[in-house]
Amino acid sequence: MHSPQTLEDRRDFLARCTRCSQCKFVAAPRSQRHASACPSIDYGQFHAYSGGGQLIMAYGLLDGAVPHSAEMAGAVASCTMCGNCDVSCKINFGETVEPLDSLYALRAQLVHDGHSPAPHRKMMERLRRSGNSCGQPRAERARWADGLAFDGMGKAEVLLHVGSGLAYEPAGWPGLRGVVATLHRSGIAMTHLGNEEGSSGSLAFDLGYVDEARMLAQGLIEQARQSGAGTLVTFSAAALSAFRSVHPRFGLSFGPMRVLHITEYLWELVEQGRLSLAPLPDLKGRPVAYHDPCKLGRLSEPRQTQDSGLDNRMSGILVSRTPSALRFGNGGCYEAPRALLRAMGVDLVELERHHASSYCCGACGGVRETVPEAAALAARNRLAELQDSTASILVSACAGCTGHLAEHAGSVGRAVQIQDLLGLLAQALRPVPALAG
Repeated sequence: MHSPQTLEDRRDFLARCTRCSQCKFVAAPRSQRHASACPSIDYGQFHAYSGGGQLIMAYGLLDGAVPHSAEMAGAVASCTMCGNCDVSCKINFGETVEPLDSLYALRAQLVHDGHSPAPHRKMMERLRRSGNSCGQPRAERARWADGLAFDGMGKAEVLLHVGSGLAYEPAGWPGLRGVVATLHRSGIAMTHLGNEEGSSGSLAFDLGYVDEARMLAQGLIEQARQSGAGTLVTFSAAALSAFRSVHPRFGLSFGPMRVLHITEYLWELVEQGRLSLAPLPDLKGRPVAYHDPCKLGRLSEPRQTQDSGLDNRMSGILVSRTPSALRFGNGGCYEAPRALLRAMGVDLVELERHHASSYCCGACGGVRETVPEAAALAARNRLAELQDSTASILVSACAGCTGHLAEHAGSVGRAVQIQDLLGLLAQALRPVPALAG
């Protein structure tokens, strides 16, 4: 059975960290003000809060030189697991360190040793009990679909996966329902898993609960296969990351079923001429910035099965045995959201930190629930970056990012507006008349 690497498996990678601190900064900063890659170090202001600092703690823990402590758990819990440190490190050191895999292993070690932070344990208890980390009733998971038409299991070509974040967030339902209704009018045969929709395992894996992440992944894959659909379309950035980057660590996949994010699927239909996009007058002539969610961007880059060992060449040069598997974060879902925005007539501008170097908003990795002040600071830092651009509107394709950033939009100086891409698409999408059912 495939299994993610343990802290012991990562020993050589931990030892190869040069303590250079490059993990704290984006690879090619445009300004000193927005050079940071790490929301955790911005909050903690101490090396232990950085990716490299956590590797030192992990190495000490592994060798018994560093004991478990509340301070260690606090530093680990402040990390959003956004993966930006991994991108910066690889640009400088290739595959020799790969900090993100060690951060996953460190959290798994804390769980194994019984030192997982208390808020993480509570989130997992709620996930076990109700299928979501907020403890919302299972019976209300599919309320978003009330009144919408769907095809029965075994009759649909597309299985919709919504994810708990959007399923329990009524503010996002108008966009969700609008997009689904347009797909129905376009003749797309769809179904969904209703109240029984399972978790992708993304959060459990982030928190270090590896065995439970595997079981959740297996359960959802089985649900998807039983649907008989040929394509799975997820609205969840976290789920897409799990499908493409976490599940392969367990040797799991959806087999022949295609797996797409909703933005990838919609853009595919637009290119096929099955859908069109109308301009949005409210955004005409107004510069709009797009926020790359960590899970939808660098963390959704597909992971290949690989030999993680390194060959020693020329007395010290370490070379990957599978160089094609090295992931720099560039293969994530970046272009579909941007293509959809441009097709709606949006004047798109890029923030200083974008694509694989996008700065985390603070909403992921359990930080919002565990260290809320760290999550709030990350959101304010991201919004400050928007203020320093020519745009006053920020759009995201992740419901978690949109909600978290909107919550803190009033805490910065210049007025800014946070928009959900799904809501914009619900307004702009049109069935092509010749193909509409």
